[in-house]
Amino acid sequence: MREILEQNETVILFLNGLVFFALGFALWLQRRRATRLRLTSSLVWLAAFAFVEAFAVWGFVFVPIQEQTLEPEAVTLLIVVRGVIQMLAMLFLLQFGLRLFELTRQAFLGITAVSVVWFFVVIFGMVALGDPRGWTVEQWESSAVALFRYTVLIPAALLGAVGLWRQRESLGLAGLGGIRPYTAAAAGVLLALAVFGGLVVPDAPWAPGGLFNESNWLESVGMQINVARVFVGLALAILAIKLLEIFEVEAALQLEALNRARLVAEERARFGRDLHDGTIQSIYAAGLQLEAASMTLDESPTRDEIGRVVSGLNNVIDGIRAYIRGLGETDDTPLGIAATLTEVCLQHERDTGRQVRFRALGVDAAGPLPVEASQNLGQILREALSNSTRHGGNCKSTVYLSFRPDEMELQVRDNGAGMDVEAAERAGGFGLRNMKERARRLGGRLNIYSEIGNGSRLIVSIPLDSDVLDDEQPAADTQEKVTA
Repeated sequence: MREILEQNETVILFLNGLVFFALGFALWLQRRRATRLRLTSSLVWLAAFAFVEAFAVWGFVFVPIQEQTLEPEAVTLLIVVRGVIQMLAMLFLLQFGLRLFELTRQAFLGITAVSVVWFFVVIFGMVALGDPRGWTVEQWESSAVALFRYTVLIPAALLGAVGLWRQRESLGLAGLGGIRPYTAAAAGVLLALAVFGGLVVPDAPWAPGGLFNESNWLESVGMQINVARVFVGLALAILAIKLLEIFEVEAALQLEALNRARLVAEERARFGRDLHDGTIQSIYAAGLQLEAASMTLDESPTRDEIGRVVSGLNNVIDGIRAYIRGLGETDDTPLGIAATLTEVCLQHERDTGRQVRFRALGVDAAGPLPVEASQNLGQILREALSNSTRHGGNCKSTVYLSFRPDEMELQVRDNGAGMDVEAAERAGGFGLRNMKERARRLGGRLNIYSEIGNGSRLIVSIPLDSDVLDDEQPAADTQEKVTA
C-alpha cells in the first residue's frame, strides 16, 4: 500500500487540490446571495482559503514539471510564489475564523493588521535566517510555511471550529435547526485540519521532528500526510455544501415575506375601495339629506347647527379620502426611508439641541426593500439617538444610510463617553432588545460597538436580494445624498 501511494503521489496532490478547488467554487457561487446570518456571510472567506489552498497544492505538481524546461532562476521564483500562496491561504482562513465572532472593529482590524505584518516578518525573517546558513529556496519555503502553520493555521482553524460551534445557537434561533449538525461536524473537520494541516509541517531545518514532520509521518504511518488532507478537504467540502442549504431556506423565507407583503397590499386596496364605495358614500348621502332638510327651515339656530354638522361631515370625508390615499402609498423606498430618517434626526435636534449629521448614499442602487423598513429603521434610529443622548453626554452624532444591490446598512456613530455593551446586554433593557427585534423582523442583524471613552457605533445590516453586480452601481460622487 505504501509503495502504491508513493507511486501515485502526484495523483494524490492533484486530488487534494481538486477537493479544495471544488469547495471554493461551490461557496463562491453563492457569494452574492442575500443572507442575515454571520455564518453564511463569512463563507466567502472560507471560499478564498479553499481556492488559494488548491493552487498552492497544485504548485507541488506544477513546479517539478517546469524544472525540466525553465531556467533555475525561474524555478526559484515559482517556489517562492508557491510558498507565499500557501501562507496567503492561511491568512484567508484566519479571516473566516475572525468573522464568525462579534469582535469590535478595533479588535478585528488590530488582529488583521498583526497577521499581515507577521506575514511579511516570516517571509523576510526566514530569508535573513537562511542566508548565513546557506539554505536552499526549498528550505526557505519549508521553514516559512512550517512557522506560519504553527502560528497562523492552527489558531485560524481553532477559531473557525469554535466560531462554527457557537453559530449553532444562531441557526436554532433562525429556525434552521436542521443545519446545526452539519455545523458541528464542520467544526470537527476544522479541528482535524488544525492537526493534519498545522501540526504536521514540511521538513524545515528547524522543525521539531518526529510525527510532526511530513517525511517522518510517512515513515511512521506508512502514508503521506496529503492522503489525510484529501479526506479532510473532502469532508469540509461536503459539509460546506450542506451549509449552503441555509441560502435556500432564507430565500424561501424572503419569498414568504414577499407574499405576505402582496397580501397586505391587496387587503389595503380592498379596504380602501370599501371605504370609498361604502362609508364615504353613506356619509355623503347623509350630508345631502341634512342639507335638504335645512332648506325647509327658515333662518334659525337649528339651520345653522345643521350647516355646521354638514361641514363636519365634509371634513370627515376629506380625512377618509386622505387615509385611503395613504393606504396606497408606502415609505418603503430608498428616498422614503431617507426622508423618514431625516425627519427623525431633525426632530432629535429640535428636542435636545444636539447636532445630528445625516447622509444617505446609493439610493439608486438598492435592491428590493423589506416591508415596513421605513417604520422599523425610524424607530431604531430614534432609540439609538436617545441612547446616545443618555449615555454619551454632550456629543455629536453621525448617521449613515447606505444602499447596495444586496444590502442596506444603517450606521449611527457618536463621539460621546461610550458604554459597556456587554453590561447593557446583561441588564436586559427593552430598548436594545426592541432594536434587535426590529432588525430581525427586517431579516437583518444589529451590532453595537462601544468602549468607555471612545464613543459608540451601531450598525444595522439588512440583506437585499438582487442580481445586480457591484460594478453596475453608480459612482459614489453621483449617488443621492440627503443631509440634515
